[in-house]
Amino acid sequence: MQGEELNLDVVMSHLPLAFPGQSRLTRDYLSDIMSEARGLDNLPAITVSVMDSKNILFQEMQGVRVTGKQTVATLDDYFHIGSCSKSVLALIAENLVEQKKISWNTRFFYLFPELADDANELYHDISLEDLFLCKAGIKAYTNRKTEKFPEFDPSVRNPRLEFIKQLISQPPASKNKHGKFRQLYSNASYTMASAMLETVTGRSYEDLVTKTLTDDLNMKVHIGWPNSFSADQPWGHHISNDKIEALPPGHEYRLPCLIAPAGDLSLTPRDYAIYTQLHLRGLRGENNYISSKGYQQIHFGHTGFSLGIVNGALGGKRYSGFDGSAGTFFCRSIIVPESDFAFSIITNAGSGTGTMKSIDWLTMQIVKKQFNWWWKFWL
Repeated sequence: MQGEELNLDVVMSHLPLAFPGQSRLTRDYLSDIMSEARGLDNLPAITVSVMDSKNILFQEMQGVRVTGKQTVATLDDYFHIGSCSKSVLALIAENLVEQKKISWNTRFFYLFPELADDANELYHDISLEDLFLCKAGIKAYTNRKTEKFPEFDPSVRNPRLEFIKQLISQPPASKNKHGKFRQLYSNASYTMASAMLETVTGRSYEDLVTKTLTDDLNMKVHIGWPNSFSADQPWGHHISNDKIEALPPGHEYRLPCLIAPAGDLSLTPRDYAIYTQLHLRGLRGENNYISSKGYQQIHFGHTGFSLGIVNGALGGKRYSGFDGSAGTFFCRSIIVPESDFAFSIITNAGSGTGTMKSIDWLTMQIVKKQFNWWWKFWL
């Protein structure tokens, strides 16, 4: 859908509300706090979706595709979801586990025995689960300034495999005690996990994503920045020192293909809300793309950080969620299964320092209102 040219800085698009009687959220309240949050970081555009397991209760988009321009962002535009892509990889993995093509305990070198001789022996027992938990000792590759990616000649047929060979030849990046590595958040770890899934299916990561999201779940997906698909799509923006920079198509900054499985997907806010709701339904006991048991394993199988997804408890309520940002977009989903409640926030701006005050502030306003936690002044 092409954006409409308007002489407005803020344009809103609504879906009908269907809030259950016990909800404390209203359309006007959400519109107001979105507008206020957008002003905190001068965000070009922001979208919020609120849902229960039966309905997408609310979706609104405010703002423009590119700062300083008047092309309205829509719910059918692509937005980069960053590390929220790890949850997609987990969904693919669990689907293959349930098909008995692989297990979470499958060892990496069981599938790649030819690589074992040149690998550091401390890696020899790492499993698919270890890689998703970031407990494989693999170098992080989360900071491009301090961790330079290797460059391979264009003639190299499989640069990710060559990257893996380098990863496993290096000393571990985290401590190993009694055969177990301490957790170290690692994008490269998911490249290795993806390679295991590619091996058992005979399909590339890109094919697995398309099959899962588009063919099976009827969602539109693009790998890479939205404006690499079309210049008319939302541009990413980098916020630094209260200044915002738009990154045009062809800008040199991009996520290296070597760690694409860790977070280089773009979805529309409309589809991403449905994707978040799919997880909520699974956690509420529904068998859909994977079993409800599989969702529980992905979200809550491990405390604090499970299979690419964080979890915890706040005010006695169990929650799980995923954040994603490669520095120019930001995406967040929060799921509270026992309360049959979830929401997502997406914006076309990011910061090198991680989450932004606008997103954290907006998250707390939604949570406090929904659960009547205004007395929790410290949140």
